[in-house]
Amino acid sequence: MGVQSDKVLEVVAGWEAVKLVLRCAFLGLWQIINLAVRRLWKGHRRKLSKNYPPVELTVDSSIGIHCYIKIMGVKYHYVETGVKSGKKVLILGDAPDTGDLWVPRWAAVVRRLAETGHHVITLDLRGTGGSEGGGRSDLSPPRAVEELRALLLALGASDSNPAMVIGFGIGGMMTWYLVHCHGALVSKFAVIAAPHPNLYWQHPPAAFCLGSTHFIQWPHFPERWLAEGALQDGTQWASSRARDWSGALNYVRAWYRIHPEHKIQVRGLLVGSRDSAAQLVASAQFCVSPALRLVTSPGPGDKDLPGMVLDFFVGKQKATEEVVSRGLMGRVLGAVADRGRELTARLALPANA
Repeated sequence: MGVQSDKVLEVVAGWEAVKLVLRCAFLGLWQIINLAVRRLWKGHRRKLSKNYPPVELTVDSSIGIHCYIKIMGVKYHYVETGVKSGKKVLILGDAPDTGDLWVPRWAAVVRRLAETGHHVITLDLRGTGGSEGGGRSDLSPPRAVEELRALLLALGASDSNPAMVIGFGIGGMMTWYLVHCHGALVSKFAVIAAPHPNLYWQHPPAAFCLGSTHFIQWPHFPERWLAEGALQDGTQWASSRARDWSGALNYVRAWYRIHPEHKIQVRGLLVGSRDSAAQLVASAQFCVSPALRLVTSPGPGDKDLPGMVLDFFVGKQKATEEVVSRGLMGRVLGAVADRGRELTARLALPANA
C-alpha cells in the first residue's frame, strides 16, 4: 500500500547485513563445534546402508492427476484435482517433505474444494517431490515469486480471475512473498505455521530452523547433519538424504524482507500453534483484513484445520447452498415464525391500546 511493486522486496544490506554475516559466522561455527563434540561423545558411526522398504507410496494417485510443467526453464511437478475451468486454488506444501499433504484429513479438504467447483493445484516446491532443485540464488524470493506468478498465469489465473493460495511452513513463507508482490493475482490466502518473512530471525519459518537459524546459512554442513537427524537430537525426518534438504534450506538462505509500509489488501487466514499467539498478532500487522486461528498442531493432519480452511474459502458458498436447499418448506416455516411474532406482539400490548 503506497509502495511501488518493484520496491516491495528489499534485500538486507549495509551494516545490518554485516552484522548478520558476523553472527552467522560465529554462531554457526559454535554450533558446528558443539555438534561435532556431541557426535564424538556419542560415538557416532556413519551408516553405510539404510533399510528402506522396497516400495514406498508417497502420493495417493486417486486424489488427482500428476502433471509436469516448465516455468521459466524450471520443471515443476504438481497434482491437479477438479475441473480446469474452476476457480484456481494453489497449495504450497512444506519442505523438505510433502507427504503430509496426502493424509486423509487434508485429502478430504482437497476433494471438498474440487466438489465445490475449484481447480486445485498441489505444487511441489523446488527441490521437493518431483520438482527441479536449484541453488541459493535460484530459490531466492525474487526468482521464486516470479516463477509462482508465471505458474498462476499459465494455469489461467489473472487480475480478473484471481486464485486462492494456501501455504504450509516454507510454502507459507513463499505465500507471503507472492501475495505481497502480486496481490492482484490472489483473492484469498491462508498461511499455516508460517510467520511473516520480516519476522524470520525472531520466528523461523520451519521447525528445522529452530535454534539453528544462523547455522543453516552455512553451506554443506546443515544438509548433511539434518539428513542424519543431528539437529533434532536423533529425530529422523522423512527425507533422509542430504540433497533432499538443499531446496528447503536454499529457500530460507536468502536475506530478503518486505517493505515495512506495504500491507496485503486481500483477506488472509493465519493459523498457528496455541503457543504462537504473539507471532500471529505480529504477522497480522502486515494484513488489512486478517483472520487469526490457533490449533494444537498446525499442519495438514490437524483435526481442526480442515474445518477452518473450508469455512474460510467456501463457507459463504456452503451457507448459500443451505438456504437454497430449504426451498418452499423454508419459506413456509419463515412465514409461520413471522406470524407467531406478530401474535406475540399483539398479546403483549396493554389493554387500553
